[in-house]
Amino acid sequence: MPAINPPRLKIQAAELIQNASDPDSFTRSYHEFLDYYADRTYRPGQVGKPPPLLQAYQVPKPVARAVEKELSLWAASNREGALALADALWMEPYLEFRLTASSLIGQVFPLPVKSIYGRVELWIKPSTEERLVNALVNSGLIRILNEYQDMYVKQLDTWLGSRDSERNRLGLKACPPLLARREFEDYPLLFKRLSKLMRSEKNPLRNEILIVIEEFAAQTPEETAFFLDQALKTTGDNPQIAWYVRNSLGFFPPDIQANLREVLAMLK
Repeated sequence: MPAINPPRLKIQAAELIQNASDPDSFTRSYHEFLDYYADRTYRPGQVGKPPPLLQAYQVPKPVARAVEKELSLWAASNREGALALADALWMEPYLEFRLTASSLIGQVFPLPVKSIYGRVELWIKPSTEERLVNALVNSGLIRILNEYQDMYVKQLDTWLGSRDSERNRLGLKACPPLLARREFEDYPLLFKRLSKLMRSEKNPLRNEILIVIEEFAAQTPEETAFFLDQALKTTGDNPQIAWYVRNSLGFFPPDIQANLREVLAMLK
């Protein structure tokens, strides 16, 4: 892997973008570009992260950022071309290509939103690895969240209310970025959806649900504790609800933890 020279990298990235309107040509050039900066000394697991399920060039972060910066400028005025390029990039079974596709759909003008949501839904499958799901939500949906929050909330509600577990997973992943925005206050809407998902026996989305509860607790601990308290009291001895409460105790201040422990004890 050659040493990174920022001025040279910027020029290389700019030259690469000249082919952006031709997905096939860009794809070939991008492979060459990433191969040039590939870390050939990398060994899976050596940096404490699980190895990617896809092939990966393992380029340094500044390399990927340089390309994404240049692409964002181009995508701002080339919506349809950017979406076509994103489709071509996602077809390549390489981690960097799909991360770039995720970033790219988040840079285009977001209307109509179906063109963005449709790609996210199509690309996320049970086999899609976690870092790509996170990229699609946190990067791919960023402009919708920033500029059309009502549409974001509406779609999130649809995903959470779906009977399809992958749609539920997507909805849960989309909750934390929304909750982190202090202007969002429609907590009852999400509590209602969350309550239904929590009642499912042997839910494969337990970890995702806990992450949402943790974000709720960080933003509004009293309301979240009341929600859990009511969930416990209205579902009787449902072991699923009790599991979530026990495993979320650490998200709350000591006094709220004590109150929830009392409710748990009463149900035994």
